[in-house]
Amino acid sequence: MIARVVLLLTLPVIAGYALTRARRLTAVIGMGMFSVVIAAVYLLSHAPDVAITEAAIGAGLVTFIYILAIRKTGRLVIIGDEAPGLIQRDGEGITGLEWEILAGFARELGLEPTMRFVPRAEVAAALRRGDGDIGAGGIVGTNIDPKLHVTTGHLPTALFTVTAADYSDRHHRTFDYFSEIVQAIRNNEPIATTIDLARYLAVARIGLSRYQVTRLPEPHAYVFVVAGDQAEMYTRLQRYLHRLRQTGTLDELIRRYFP
Repeated sequence: MIARVVLLLTLPVIAGYALTRARRLTAVIGMGMFSVVIAAVYLLSHAPDVAITEAAIGAGLVTFIYILAIRKTGRLVIIGDEAPGLIQRDGEGITGLEWEILAGFARELGLEPTMRFVPRAEVAAALRRGDGDIGAGGIVGTNIDPKLHVTTGHLPTALFTVTAADYSDRHHRTFDYFSEIVQAIRNNEPIATTIDLARYLAVARIGLSRYQVTRLPEPHAYVFVVAGDQAEMYTRLQRYLHRLRQTGTLDELIRRYFP
């Protein structure tokens, strides 16, 4: 009796878990757990035939069909801010070095690559919530959330501080998106910010005559970050990047976007 009550109280929790998952595979696993618990309730209610049917069809067959469907129509969700030459909008599509790398990786997994643009500062939180699979868009491999998997660097970079001569604390401003930095520089606003090499090259074309630019001495590299619960995907991405390096494909892509 007590066991049945405990299982019945568990059902709403499992249902809520399945319904709130952003990643479809996790939701399907939750649905499978729900069917298993219901089957146990039926068994404890002295309905073994119903329990066997629920376990075989609900937890077994239906879950298997859903997983097959996800493998055929699944998506690889990439999240990050725009970074010129790395990931950026191009009309209705996406282009850039990192986009080509990850699009090729998605094809290898049998998935469709999908880009979701978020502020750089929110990438780690989005991955922890399960809103995406891989973080990209000019991520520099320093001070990254230890709960995430970080790939080896695929392109060397550097960091630059861009500061207006008349900047003071009263002008302090936090930028969410790179497009906001671009607009501020176009407007000659008194800002102070630190940007990576790809973004620096983009704003340098606009003109930085009124700004002081300092290159930080430490060497850096662009990396990808993978959600903490995606250890297998991280391992496969590392192998994919290694193969691109070994075959010279990565160098060809780099020359295409950064000649």
